[in-house]
Amino acid sequence: MATQLISQALHYSCALVAALYIVVCFLSGSPAKRRRKGRPKRRTQLRASLTALIVFTYIGQTVLSITVNDLDRSQSFLVHMTSQAAVWSAVWVRQHNPSKYELAGASVVTAGFEIPLLALSLSHKPRQWEPIAQIATSVIRLLLLVLVAITILLEIRQRKKKVLDESRPFLNGNRSSYGAANSPDLDDSSALSDSESDSDKNENTRAARVKRLRKERLHSLGGWWNYLKDFSIFLPYLVPRNNRKVQLCVATSVVCIACHRVLNILIPQQLADVTDSIFAHKTPYTSLGKWALLQVVSGGAGLGLIEALVKIPIRQFSYRQITNAAFSHVMNLSMDFHIENDSAEVMKSIDQGGALNNILEMAILDIAPAVADLFIGCFVFYLKFNIYASLLVVIASITYVSAEVFTSNWNLEHRRDLTQTQRNETRIMHQAVQGWQTVTYFNQFSYERSRFGEAVDLCLKASASFGQRRAIGKALLDLLRPLSFVGLSSLIVHEISVGRASTGDFVFFIQYWSSLISPLAYLSAQYRWLVSDLVDAERLLYLFNSKPSITEKEGATILKSGDGRVVFDNVNFAYDARLSTLKDVDITVEPGTTVALVGRTGSGKTTILRLLLRLYDVTSGRIEIDGQDIRDITLSSLRETIGVVPQDPVLFNASILENLRYARPSATDEEIHEACRAAAIHEKILTFVDGYDTTVGENGVKLSGGELQRIAIARVFLKKSPVLLLDEATSAVDSETESEIQIALDRLRARRTTFVIAHRLSTIVGADRILVLHEGRVVESGSHQELVRKGGRYQTLWENQFGGDKIKKAL
Repeated sequence: MATQLISQALHYSCALVAALYIVVCFLSGSPAKRRRKGRPKRRTQLRASLTALIVFTYIGQTVLSITVNDLDRSQSFLVHMTSQAAVWSAVWVRQHNPSKYELAGASVVTAGFEIPLLALSLSHKPRQWEPIAQIATSVIRLLLLVLVAITILLEIRQRKKKVLDESRPFLNGNRSSYGAANSPDLDDSSALSDSESDSDKNENTRAARVKRLRKERLHSLGGWWNYLKDFSIFLPYLVPRNNRKVQLCVATSVVCIACHRVLNILIPQQLADVTDSIFAHKTPYTSLGKWALLQVVSGGAGLGLIEALVKIPIRQFSYRQITNAAFSHVMNLSMDFHIENDSAEVMKSIDQGGALNNILEMAILDIAPAVADLFIGCFVFYLKFNIYASLLVVIASITYVSAEVFTSNWNLEHRRDLTQTQRNETRIMHQAVQGWQTVTYFNQFSYERSRFGEAVDLCLKASASFGQRRAIGKALLDLLRPLSFVGLSSLIVHEISVGRASTGDFVFFIQYWSSLISPLAYLSAQYRWLVSDLVDAERLLYLFNSKPSITEKEGATILKSGDGRVVFDNVNFAYDARLSTLKDVDITVEPGTTVALVGRTGSGKTTILRLLLRLYDVTSGRIEIDGQDIRDITLSSLRETIGVVPQDPVLFNASILENLRYARPSATDEEIHEACRAAAIHEKILTFVDGYDTTVGENGVKLSGGELQRIAIARVFLKKSPVLLLDEATSAVDSETESEIQIALDRLRARRTTFVIAHRLSTIVGADRILVLHEGRVVESGSHQELVRKGGRYQTLWENQFGGDKIKKAL
């Protein structure tokens, strides 16, 4: 008796431990690296063959036990054999993702239980052919496990030898070579690059780069579990810590889910009682009434209605949090991000907040209850029938979900291609509509129609491929439902025939199976959409993982009010480390003075303004405003202190008044009018039909270049910043208007420190100081008259614009 109990414990323990082990392997295992086309390695083929033989030994022992022994007496044995056959089938399937350590672990777990079980079998000294055949099969399996272990050891040893051979120096121990990096992961990264070269060589889009980075991260992190942990970055935005209403809705939803789990058992049981009463020639009105009441409570008029109502605030909360966080994150990213990324792609990524909303709802409110139903169903079938019914439920569930995982992974690339083609279609449409004027100027309507038509065709082609594969996958899943139902029905009919179950139990099974298979089908479908949403959310994850290159240091202070003294102290800067943009720039600008920056295109003039705004950080040196390093103060207070008129101003598609008030939302209408008078645009605005309520169009397309630039100047006047940055601020105005603006600027110079970039040298003649930049250096400095007399680069620039007679007059 003790030997039998030990044997049963070992059988059940082996089934449980092996199942848990393979689940952990699935979660922690990384996706397969795609091999180059060609013959697979012999050792991989050998391991796959040995694994397949191990599966056949389990199947053979299962069939032999079913045909010879009593099912009741061999329950633990059959559970052991069946579960191990499933486990090793999973290991065999994963041979295309050759994890030697996973296979070695499965071999150790199996051998750890098989050896004592074999010893117990031999202790009985079997004399009949069936137990002898079982023992012989177990011995063969142990030998196969030993061969698997030997194969893995030889492979590991050969790999180590290969690594040592590759790391041996060729000449004088010099291992360095051009383009090589001394990294411990060099071999793996090279293999990854080689394996992906065929698939990624034509993928030049950003989505392809995100995909490649995700694969590299999967392999570096060690598998899907750690990959999914990356999405934990969104958890702070999804957990309603301070929202009592949403917390109450979540709690209500959890209670409804728990009630549904109970009702899923009570409703079939009441129907079984009705059936038993009918067969016993009794009136089942009481049981029928209870069944009807439970149906109402469980249906859409009861708990279903409550769940639908409480899901609305939950969905809205998560969508609001994610979308607002994504928008805020994008707006806080640095200039280099916005320069390098397409705006349409960024906006599409922000829209993917809905995908994360779906992930939250599916994972907590849909998938988790479906998984709970499976465990409850296994327990119920075990109590009501036997271990085989419970085992069949497990097998059916695993098969169903595995088929769904297989078909979803089979279609994953097509889903990703569909998502990318949809983004590409949106991007092309956005660019064409936004750049309508450019399309008109160059008469490229036919080209844009052709380009957009090609994008639509590619999107439809990807959609067709994705839809076809999804239909095939759905057909495969629909085929499994009747097969699993027939298997369980046959088992329960057998139980009824031997008197261990009643007719009502069969009705219970039919009713309960429908409530069990529906969540199972829903779970598999939700897995499909969960994978799709994860693919959609990858871009948003990449967006959140993009960190601003310019950040406030911890403990940054607010810029103290001052006169606006600006100092560039030995500033060096480079956009790319291989090429310097600014070199040893020393500038001191006293309060209320105007400094003009002149020089050829690319000499570094605009870069100086960008550094002062801290759109970039200096490579070395420091920039101070009123004695404070701009890296030590908050970005908000810095940019509040500086007013900018860019060379190409951008206005919002709103009224002139709204665009002007954007500079200072608290400004009154009179202050806005005064700023417009200073910029010589007030009288012009009054001539418009709607005056200050005139809508300027997207990017101010309804205004002329001069009007657009004067409104931009008026906004800076309204901001009342002590430091002004004017980047070709008068390049689009006529001479008469330019004179009016110069008069207005002269009135402000006594109170503002002004940086002016100008290619038209006549606009900066009155500047207090002119800096001439050449190849990132300040090569000349002085007033207009001083620089003209000096006869250097400034004189050359002046002569190129106005000729020698103008120089004589300047002198």
